[in-house]
Amino acid sequence: MRIGTFVLVPALLAVAAPAFATVLILPVKGTNLDQGEIDAIGQMITTAYQQEAKDTAIPPDEAKKVVDETGGYSQAAQKVGAKEYIYVSAVRLDSRISLNATRYSADGKYIYSAKMSATSLDDIEPAAERLSKALLHEQSTSEVRSTDNVMRTEDQQPIRAQSQKVAGFKGSFIYPIGWSKPVAAQMAGALDVRLESGQHFIELGIGLTFASPDHAYSYGGIWLDIGGDFYLTDGNVAPYLGGGIMPRLMWDEGESLANLAPYVQGGVMFFRDSKTRLYTDFRVAQNVLPITFTSDEYYDPLTLAYTDTGKKNLYPTELTFSVGMGF
Repeated sequence: MRIGTFVLVPALLAVAAPAFATVLILPVKGTNLDQGEIDAIGQMITTAYQQEAKDTAIPPDEAKKVVDETGGYSQAAQKVGAKEYIYVSAVRLDSRISLNATRYSADGKYIYSAKMSATSLDDIEPAAERLSKALLHEQSTSEVRSTDNVMRTEDQQPIRAQSQKVAGFKGSFIYPIGWSKPVAAQMAGALDVRLESGQHFIELGIGLTFASPDHAYSYGGIWLDIGGDFYLTDGNVAPYLGGGIMPRLMWDEGESLANLAPYVQGGVMFFRDSKTRLYTDFRVAQNVLPITFTSDEYYDPLTLAYTDTGKKNLYPTELTFSVGMGF
């Protein structure tokens, strides 16, 4: 009796397995393709959809049997308990394979459709991934593009695979913390160049910080920016973290001095798949060399006058919020 149970349970599970699936992948409708190519496309779509949905899908060969038995797509989906089904067509043209995938509910109602073109069967894998993401999240195939599924038919492939230069302008608001003395807030503008390759970029820039003329502790100057950052994701909108160093010439009331400020920063890059970029970041920089102010005055109540105590050295910590645009 116990042996019979061990044999019967797996057999029942194998027969009932399709009933636990949530999507039915219909046989691919192929034109100008041989059967082996059609089967390969169907298998890639099934695998990609399962991985993206994190659920079981009934492959085209099993779906065909159910469709033949029931006589219709909706009837087949309802028989196996699937919530929806996917219809895929593939047409080989002179230089590419056109793929069109449509998602339907089990009762035959249209949900979403997506289309891709592949230069060869080698492009079917990234195309299947893009189609699956697009169908599930109801987005265009360009919106779900990433560095891992860009195809050779798209101009973005060499841009992401090789170094890309993003040059533009950046404006910043700087709030220095003087610790022992209040320091005036600053504005800055810069020419900014980002050399991007894969999941990281090198940042190079030259900028000018403007001092406030109406504040006792205010400084400005010209600076260079040398840094590196890493993207945390590979999407079209990607956050990043990094750091660098700013060699600078700063001045207060005409006295200039060399200065150095290492920094860490975090930000977000928008429109990575576009030639025009928008980015914003927050930076914390620390002056490791002092900013020397030429006077430090205090009011003496006995003489009823301000007394000059000489020079004052500060090591401000700078909090910087920046917005930039690159091309």
